[in-house]
Amino acid sequence: MGVIIFTKDDTNYRHGNCVVLGRTLTSPPTAPNITYILYTNSFKAKDIEYWLPVISYRLVVVGDRLPKMSNGLKERVIIDATHKNKVDFTRPIMGLFKWANRSRVWSVIRTVPIALLASFLRTNNAEDIELGRRLARCRYTLPMDYEYASAVYGVNPNNNQVEWPKKKGKSNELPLGFRKSDKYIEMILHSTPDAANDLRRSEPEALPKGMKKREVKEVKWI
Repeated sequence: MGVIIFTKDDTNYRHGNCVVLGRTLTSPPTAPNITYILYTNSFKAKDIEYWLPVISYRLVVVGDRLPKMSNGLKERVIIDATHKNKVDFTRPIMGLFKWANRSRVWSVIRTVPIALLASFLRTNNAEDIELGRRLARCRYTLPMDYEYASAVYGVNPNNNQVEWPKKKGKSNELPLGFRKSDKYIEMILHSTPDAANDLRRSEPEALPKGMKKREVKEVKWI
């Protein structure tokens, strides 16, 4: 039987033979001496119980949150130090908006959780609609490195003050990919199920007030 490792940063687990699964378990982690890397915040206690007996070597679960586990279950997995120590993301975020050397930014930006990165881009780079569309095309379809690379090489560094995101009501949240000048965001989301479902999956906190949080059925022409 192998082991499940929970971490916020998979850098230390990418040596040797590894398979990056993305955000879903597209293949069972049963091959010997292979590290499987999964990016998700929805790995539950029942998933641990299900997969532990079949893992041959190790499954690394990369995410910001830990599942709720009993003490007995915690003893059967490894929770590395990134979940125990508070991480300061100020340096890589400031670098994203200020450093001219983008290779230097690339070397540090992948420690920043995607959700936090998106909130800073929404606050400081909301007018760049092309970058928003590029990030939306990467999200949930390509490995996370593509989303980080889009941000690193899509943001033009400058000396402007970096604004920190503030908690706002849902009605004030601007979904990534929309301009502040767009007048019909709510109309589009209310009348276009596929656009609303995309937002439910990527930025549920940006849903307009009164919209259902659950995905709705989409009707498509054959």
